[in-house]
Amino acid sequence: MTEPAPHPLYRALLRLAPAPLRHQHGGEMEALFVERLEHARRHGRPAVIRTWIYGALDLLHARAVAWTRRDTLLTIAIDERKAFMIGSDVRFALRSLARQKSATALVVCMLSLGIAANVAVFSLINGLFLRPLPFAHPDRLVYINETAPKWNLDVVGVNYPDFVRWREDMKLFDSIAHFSVGNFNLWDGQGAERVRGASVTWDLPRVLGVQPIVGRTFTADEDRPKGPPVVIIGEALWKERFGGDRNIVGRALRLDGTSRTIVGVMPASTSFPDEVRLWVPFAGDPHQPYQSYDGDAIGRLKPGVTVPDADRDLKRAHQSIWDKSDKDHIVSPFVTPLREQFVHDYRTAASTITGAVAMLLLIACANVAAVMLARALARRREMGIRLALGSSRLRLMRQLLAENLVLAAIGGVIGLVAGQWAIGALVRMIPDELPRWAAFHVDARVIVFSLAVVVATVILFGWAPALHAVGGDVRSAVHASTSGSTGAPRGRRTLWFLVGGEFALAAMLLVCGALLVKAFDRVRHVDPGFRADHVLTFSVPISEGTRSKPEQWVVFWNQLLDRTRRIPGVDAAGLVTCPPLGCHWGNFFTAEGARPTPDGKDPVVLVRLATPGYFEAMGVRLKEGRFLREADEQDKQSKVVIVDETFVRTFWGEGASAVGRRIKTRGKDQPWITVIGVAGDVRHYGLDRPMRPGVYFPQAADPSATMTMAMHVRVDPESIVPAVREALRQIDPELPLVAPRTMEENLRRSLALRAAFSWMLAVFAFLAFVLAIGGAYGVATYLVTQRTREIGIRVALGARTTDILKNVLGRGLSVVGAGVACGIFGSLGVGRLLSDALFGVSPADVSVLAFVVAVLVGTALMANGLPARRAARIDPMRSLRTE
Repeated sequence: MTEPAPHPLYRALLRLAPAPLRHQHGGEMEALFVERLEHARRHGRPAVIRTWIYGALDLLHARAVAWTRRDTLLTIAIDERKAFMIGSDVRFALRSLARQKSATALVVCMLSLGIAANVAVFSLINGLFLRPLPFAHPDRLVYINETAPKWNLDVVGVNYPDFVRWREDMKLFDSIAHFSVGNFNLWDGQGAERVRGASVTWDLPRVLGVQPIVGRTFTADEDRPKGPPVVIIGEALWKERFGGDRNIVGRALRLDGTSRTIVGVMPASTSFPDEVRLWVPFAGDPHQPYQSYDGDAIGRLKPGVTVPDADRDLKRAHQSIWDKSDKDHIVSPFVTPLREQFVHDYRTAASTITGAVAMLLLIACANVAAVMLARALARRREMGIRLALGSSRLRLMRQLLAENLVLAAIGGVIGLVAGQWAIGALVRMIPDELPRWAAFHVDARVIVFSLAVVVATVILFGWAPALHAVGGDVRSAVHASTSGSTGAPRGRRTLWFLVGGEFALAAMLLVCGALLVKAFDRVRHVDPGFRADHVLTFSVPISEGTRSKPEQWVVFWNQLLDRTRRIPGVDAAGLVTCPPLGCHWGNFFTAEGARPTPDGKDPVVLVRLATPGYFEAMGVRLKEGRFLREADEQDKQSKVVIVDETFVRTFWGEGASAVGRRIKTRGKDQPWITVIGVAGDVRHYGLDRPMRPGVYFPQAADPSATMTMAMHVRVDPESIVPAVREALRQIDPELPLVAPRTMEENLRRSLALRAAFSWMLAVFAFLAFVLAIGGAYGVATYLVTQRTREIGIRVALGARTTDILKNVLGRGLSVVGAGVACGIFGSLGVGRLLSDALFGVSPADVSVLAFVVAVLVGTALMANGLPARRAARIDPMRSLRTE
């Protein structure tokens, strides 16, 4: 037989092997490798690549063994029979797992479930908190605004003259820019559309570090009062409306009835933070002492400047404003990282869900560990025989590791795919509650996280149980019959410890999930103060370029009301500036005979302008006095107002009569306004948000260019939307109908994030419960199987069925009870962290705790009872004959 030709590359790789092994067996190893390489070449390139990989791994393993053992040449010598070939181990693992299809499928399902949940939530966390913002050096971008605790406002908005002073005096900022996000009426001759836009100072692109795709940005001369009417459009609008025409600069775009010249196109990344599609100059006047607390500011820090340093620099620049006009420091500026400002509303939900899926993964891994440990303990006799035949413990451990790697690889791939499907479904379920700038898809960070989860699962919960199989006096297992052994005591204790840990984690998740679901149900049943069924709302923004005078606005609103009331099926219709669950427009008031507020704060009062029909259309309740009438709209001399119950409690105290009293807007020479009625409280900011004082003025008292109409109808509200569009088109075809929705839909949207948060945790809790029960059943079944001979002897000696049931059930239920007790105790601490989201539900809610205990103990009784029942029916003669 011809000797195989030497292979120079493999001979070079032999340098990886220990020197004693290389000197004594190098020739044989090279010959064996060349022979296998020739065989692989007949099966194609993939087989050749696998052979090279396996050969290199063989040599690396030999080096690792020599380094760890540092023993004799005989110890580290590896011949063909004992060579570590991963391919053969993987094939053996596949055959072994295929022989136990049920156990293999169970482990894969549990791993896939835990990994999928973690991948989905990590993708959510990655998109919101970890993925860099699409700007140069995003870590240097900060958000700037003003706060007024005495007005009970965390964020007031930026007063433009204050912004100008900051820009002049700041030392630690490269640049800052002011912006105010809003909506614009866009008309192209074919139809009206309401588009998202922003009024910005000319230096915003410089702050963000972006350049236009086409054209230029604004100039300082354009960003001034009565400056040239120009506009910059976004990449999406450019492609959608103009087909990506690069000759767009200089063309006109009609916004709010005014023709504006397009000067540039900005990239899609600039649409941050609110999917802005176009920009116009802010055109603020710095010489006016006060304009309005409105909008936001973004700053770019100089290299090396921290956020606390920037905050101190901002307050130093603001000091002159405090000294001149705000000696009590009522309004204060603040600086926070840009991303933090736009994700802080998600932190509580994200941290809770992250903790929940981590617990779910631990439960899944504990189940995996229990199944793998049970398999390993059941194979101790096999391991003992193989050790007796000359195999090493390290060889057995490698084989078990290969099985775990196969299981983890299958579960990891399925979990990654399922996790991405789950995050896609979640984003589609709550599209309006997640920021538009966040991207939720697989990237390197998600893949690395998934691999880390798989590796941790293999090492901690897959390979560790294998130590029980090959540890201790394994050779003694050769003399034990397969069904006669009760298993190693240490292994049984570990199994029960895993079951107890699963039930502790499941109890914590179930309690937290039940608390949040109960809180969500309580929020859903909060009285909103208005009727939601058969109420349609929509907004109409008047273009001030075509109707610039308030008198023209009043005429338009009266025309629209008249036409909509005549639509068949409409019972009542009215207009309001700020509908429930909508905008905020506030002011300060002085009330005649008011008492000091208990907390010493001066609350901002919600101001709404409304027509008389609004209260009937929305079903707002009258508590005292009367609602607005048409005569109040016409009477310019008599100033009247309606206040809500919270206004009465805040200024005059609980139970006070408000009709006939007077209030006035804060400021010099403001007229007194007579209260003619008290309206019931309306949950304006959300069903789970605190009430604030509010007032209703007649719409004609201070006409607005944008209002929302509420219509109560006898038919399906959506069926009359075409008729409303036609009525609006007949009055002015350039005006869009914005967001026609039912109040039921508005309520659902307002609770969508809370609903998703609560039900996600409830689903994770249910999955944890199922895994825990499955784990308890599997462990109980395994231990009963291992005790078949022992139970048969007990029955033969006269043990009754009840004795067997008590014996089997007692251990299982004691472990479950201890785990549930630990979980309930832990849930009390976790529940306190969720107190802000519980909406009046106590973390120690007795009904929830009792429900969780009953469910877990009851189902655990069933999970342990079924194996116990089978054990009690064992035929002693058959079990004694079993070996």
